[in-house]
Amino acid sequence: MQITSVVNQKGGVGKTALSVGAAAALAERGRRVLLIDLDPQGHATTELLGLPEVPAEAPSLAKALTKTWRGAIEELVVPHPRSNIGAGGAFDVIPTSPGMFDLVRRLDQFRVPGWQLARVIQFANYDHVIIDCPPALDVLTNNALAATHGILVPVQPDRTSIRALRLMQEQIRYVESAVDRQPVAYYGLVPGLYRRPISAYAAAALSELHTFGIPILPHVPLGVVMNEAAARGVPVTTFAPETIQAVAFRQIATVLDTMTAPAAPAPPVAEQEFVFEDFIAELSDTRAANDNGARRKLYDLLPKRQRPR
Repeated sequence: MQITSVVNQKGGVGKTALSVGAAAALAERGRRVLLIDLDPQGHATTELLGLPEVPAEAPSLAKALTKTWRGAIEELVVPHPRSNIGAGGAFDVIPTSPGMFDLVRRLDQFRVPGWQLARVIQFANYDHVIIDCPPALDVLTNNALAATHGILVPVQPDRTSIRALRLMQEQIRYVESAVDRQPVAYYGLVPGLYRRPISAYAAAALSELHTFGIPILPHVPLGVVMNEAAARGVPVTTFAPETIQAVAFRQIATVLDTMTAPAAPAPPVAEQEFVFEDFIAELSDTRAANDNGARRKLYDLLPKRQRPR
């Protein structure tokens, strides 16, 4: 199973469109693909694929990452019903949920930050996992970087994207060191969101992007077809398969499909994480099993406040 994260802390660079387009193109090639919407804004789920958010009471990625739900990953998956899928392929989605907005604060409480997503997806049965990361270098993006084999980086051909790319490289080096994993592979930069013909300013920025030594993959220029496909909740590869954008996504999928994924990064198992909810439940069960039945309420476990004299 090859895990690819689509990463850029700079918003508005076409990250979600690239995640959906690459995943759909891989499924069209007959691959079993899982798209994970890790962005709390949930644009991949609701805006581009027309899927509903997970109800608050249902199992969700947010609950799985914080261990308040511990079922099989298959229970989180929703198939996308309106995509062209090749023989033997699948296009499944782990959608966003309301609890995603609170995840950054809650994940920071874990002793080993960064490995929660890897634990959730380690037993998934897919050819490819595509992770749509949030537009931030936060604990959610760190989780994606810890779990991933390689990254796609959508960029705009301008100076701000060049600075953002340098900052992102520093963050990736930090995560590699913090979780003690092998270097993350850069599968390529994907220039997009520019108008044709390309301006002299954009051409100069593209020339500077080449100096990073990262492969430059097919471009995804602006086009109203992207908005029209999103309005119908289908990938552009299905809605308008002959457009330059759809062709670019297929070429990017071919690149991903020819990558040789190394051994998956293994989450640490030596130290067990402390989960407060488990501790309270175990303590309550022990108390209930050893008293005479008269005092079994959870509030009895709390320290008593001293009364003022």
